[in-house]
Amino acid sequence: MIKYDYQNSIGFIINRIGKSLINVIDQELRRKFQITFGQWKVLIILANSNQGLTQKEIADELVLESPTLIPIIDKLEKEEFLIRKIDTKDRRINRIYLTERAHGFLNDTIECVIQIKRICLNNLSENELLVTRNTLEKMWINLQDSFYLNYSGETRIKQDSAEESKRPINGIESRNSSK
Repeated sequence: MIKYDYQNSIGFIINRIGKSLINVIDQELRRKFQITFGQWKVLIILANSNQGLTQKEIADELVLESPTLIPIIDKLEKEEFLIRKIDTKDRRINRIYLTERAHGFLNDTIECVIQIKRICLNNLSENELLVTRNTLEKMWINLQDSFYLNYSGETRIKQDSAEESKRPINGIESRNSSK
């Protein structure tokens, strides 16, 4: 039988850091704000939208099945972080909006997540982060192209190095970025 050194494979390493980062963020959000990472992602997607979103649109952004969101949305509505409103153009559809309570709350949670990311990225140069981001993006594009993956909400990032140097790295402003 062929042996495979999975612990040194790029997929294992990416998965390990991804799970660790999500785990730490989830623990801190629960401890400080009594909210889960899954709930936080829904709030962030709504905050980044200029309009209310449907449950399907949120699910597409998160690459989840729409029914998976029902308990998350129900809990966030119960906690008065979001509200459902009937779409003005199609009464069969509910649009989901953030409440005023959510707007103030999100600023504190975002600061918490940014602090965790700073810890994660400590001792990494801007160049190392740029190379890592570009490499991971190219890997994602390779999978997209080779396996015809098409996740809604995910966009290809241009590989133009001039553009990349201006973009915040993992949600933290780059020292080279214009403000």
